[in-house]
Amino acid sequence: MVKVSFIIPAFNVRQLVGRCLTTLLPLLREGHELVFVDDGSSDDTLQTVRAFVEAEQLPCAKVLTQSNRGQGAARNRGIAVASGDYIWFVDADDFVDTAEARQVIADCTTAVDGGVTADAVVFGLRLDDGQLSMPSPILRQRSYATGTDYFRESNREGTFRTFPVNKLFRAAKVRELQAAFAEGRIYEDLQFNLEFFVQCGRVLQLPLNPYHYVLGNADSSTNASRIQERDFQALTAAEDATAWLSDRVLVMHDAHAHDGSTAKPVTVGDISFQTLLFSFLSSCLLRKYIPLSYMHPEARAFVERTMHHHLFRKAVRHCATHPSIGLRRWGMALCIWLSPRMSRHIINRMMR
Repeated sequence: MVKVSFIIPAFNVRQLVGRCLTTLLPLLREGHELVFVDDGSSDDTLQTVRAFVEAEQLPCAKVLTQSNRGQGAARNRGIAVASGDYIWFVDADDFVDTAEARQVIADCTTAVDGGVTADAVVFGLRLDDGQLSMPSPILRQRSYATGTDYFRESNREGTFRTFPVNKLFRAAKVRELQAAFAEGRIYEDLQFNLEFFVQCGRVLQLPLNPYHYVLGNADSSTNASRIQERDFQALTAAEDATAWLSDRVLVMHDAHAHDGSTAKPVTVGDISFQTLLFSFLSSCLLRKYIPLSYMHPEARAFVERTMHHHLFRKAVRHCATHPSIGLRRWGMALCIWLSPRMSRHIINRMMR
């Protein structure tokens, strides 16, 4: 049987963590592993989890604690102690559909194309907002010979996600590649996913949505407190990802496409990487700050800062000349490329 390690980083989620653990409980009773890392919570999160583990008598649980170092550091610590064949990162304020999660794990045992075990299993999730629960993205079942095949195709289709919660990662491959989350900042997921998928072997994609990503009660768009300088760590994450990809000669293991030809490594100039940067920065910054920019001069300055960043401008230029990335993203990139000033108004209407 394939064993999965559920790695859960947590900070001050006492009221929500019980729901998360309850949905995982049937899977833990079937022999899978819980690795819970409390990131210096100041509430009763740690005590709540310890009480749950004791009450349910879970010998498969590892409950760790550390000073507050951020989600990236907590996940890295979980990787170091996980003993499962696959790793599934779960956020403590989210939860899973137990039946669909069980199906995902069952599919991990299925050999793909020639009996080679998948280095990653990718699936969809559900965005939960109050009474609404919407699947995203909509995926079809596919097997990719290499991570680069998956990376290129999913970025072209707009289904690649930089967060790790909708994926199972083969633990041995994570350690072989020494893939790790950036520590001490937000948007730590981008480089981990990039490092893994441009170097890994086979990827299995499933048309399932077992993960419930719970959207918080967002502040009103008129609330100036939503303007945060730390959001620009998204630009730092993009810079680091670009530098990493530039500095390394990527050796692809078992990187043979179905026709027998050697897969070409992803480079900084690859349209798939440029599409990733464009989508990532647009989602992290423009989606939030363009609506705010009509009420707050500081937010407008943030929009201009993003649009004039050299990596974003380069990504815009690439995407504006590749309509194959999808009409919506291509149209948005073309607007920014032709007229950054007017594009703010056009994009604002597109996001409504």
